[in-house]
Amino acid sequence: MLASSTLPRPFLVSLQRMHAGSLGKLACENHCGRMAGSVSTRAGQQHSADHPVFGVVKEEQVYQRYLTLYNRRIRFPETEGRPAEEHDFDIIGHPQASFHFAAVFPFHPATDNMPAQVTILKEFCQGPGQMMYSLPAGSFDKKRHGDYAGCARAELSEEAQLEGGEWVPLLGPGHQGIAEVKWCANRFTPFLCIGPSPAAKAGNMDAEEFIEVHRLGIPDLREAMRSGNMLLPSVTTAYLALEELQKRGYLVH
Repeated sequence: MLASSTLPRPFLVSLQRMHAGSLGKLACENHCGRMAGSVSTRAGQQHSADHPVFGVVKEEQVYQRYLTLYNRRIRFPETEGRPAEEHDFDIIGHPQASFHFAAVFPFHPATDNMPAQVTILKEFCQGPGQMMYSLPAGSFDKKRHGDYAGCARAELSEEAQLEGGEWVPLLGPGHQGIAEVKWCANRFTPFLCIGPSPAAKAGNMDAEEFIEVHRLGIPDLREAMRSGNMLLPSVTTAYLALEELQKRGYLVH
């Protein structure tokens, strides 16, 4: 069992919302255009065994609601013993969010009376159909957030009811972000927040979110990471954050 001290209240909210409309359609059109335009660019690249070139032959939107489903046809390069081929793939993405989201690891350093802890969420995840561990994370909105750090700050306020602290990007400058999963166009940018405080005026969560806020000690966090009940972007963010905290002397083996 994972020991945790539950913070003020579980957040109870309704379950579903649609995000379509002109903004999503415009983002989709721009995305599809970029993919189609990449064919001629990639066609001029030199193929090598170390860097095979995969050309996007075409891409079309199949379905859109909160996420968008694309049919993408890819041309595989000719390699030794295998001719050039074309294959269709289902690709999921979130064009309304510019195919990007941010995640944050809220770390509370040890005090005289308390070991180091991490604020972590348990939220309903519609795919697995169960409550799972995650870190505060959410979709990027250029107009609202400005940049990925702004997105992470907003999610920390909305989902964990925290603000402030020392902010540390966990990827280098100009990094394109970490791919969410193999068949998804989304990427994410992770952050570490050291020493956040309760938010004076916390943001509002999205209507479809059902979230509980907990605090875990580092041993219990590591157990959650290994449990299979934590979302992959959160596992990755936690791993990078723990590595950074180790370098800074906050954690002792």
